[in-house]
Amino acid sequence: MSLQKAKAFVIVLAALLLSGCGQALSEREIVRAVFFVQQQGSYSACLLLADQNAGEDGTHYKTASALGVTPAQALHRAEMALPGQLYYGLLELAALPPGCDWATAQELGELLYDKAQPAPELSVFVLDSADHSWAQDAAALYEDMKAVEREYALHCGLQQLFTQADGCAVPGYRADSGYNFYLMPRNADMLFLAGMPAQLAAVLCGQTNRFCTSYADGTALCEAAAGVTVEGSDVQLHLRDAKWETLSAAANDPQVLLCAELQQSFSLLTAKQTADFFHFHFFYENLYGPAAAPPAPTLEILFE
Repeated sequence: MSLQKAKAFVIVLAALLLSGCGQALSEREIVRAVFFVQQQGSYSACLLLADQNAGEDGTHYKTASALGVTPAQALHRAEMALPGQLYYGLLELAALPPGCDWATAQELGELLYDKAQPAPELSVFVLDSADHSWAQDAAALYEDMKAVEREYALHCGLQQLFTQADGCAVPGYRADSGYNFYLMPRNADMLFLAGMPAQLAAVLCGQTNRFCTSYADGTALCEAAAGVTVEGSDVQLHLRDAKWETLSAAANDPQVLLCAELQQSFSLLTAKQTADFFHFHFFYENLYGPAAAPPAPTLEILFE
């Protein structure tokens, strides 16, 4: 086979794989997001799909949802409600049920991994506890979560559910502003975080490099680029190009107030060593060996 013929064969083969063995994407059901909730002992699964028949001014999404005893059954029933063949290659978002624990996150993660292996940009959130109508709310939830990702440079990929054997960490959707955060240890209760602890946890987990939060009872605001380095048990939080805004005369030293609340948040996050969410033990054992017992980590805040 000549080189030109070989190239042409590879191009045709790739096109067939991407389009589903010759079926055009315009003829398939393109899944953009998957939502799960638990309802009285059963699961509800909702597929948000691109509506390729919508006009320029029409709704660009449609939904299919179903109930099931298990997440897999609910998702399968939602899929069967659609007339076309599903395509998960453009899946961008998965929402886990509110109050999700480690075992549920693993179950749903494995289910989605089997479906979404061609979707490397898939992001994971935990849904809020509000009652949602899939037909009315799914598209807005999807758009809101993607907006939070962009605004806060936040990303939790599907693979991050499996990177640690003792737990996982996932951002949580909130309807007002910012985001929550969930620490899900394998053998303990889930820890729900909001406000500054949530943002600090996301930075320490490596899921964002942007810190933007109000503090001091909402009287001050800080926005900065954020990074973390670890030396032994000393955790260094680097805040670069910080921008400050004070909303009250009570916040007369916003940097001091921020440091105090960051230390409180760090103490909260490290009080219970239920899982090595922030890899502190990993870093320490790599320096001093697996038999070394790591001391309690300390936080050093560096403004640059």
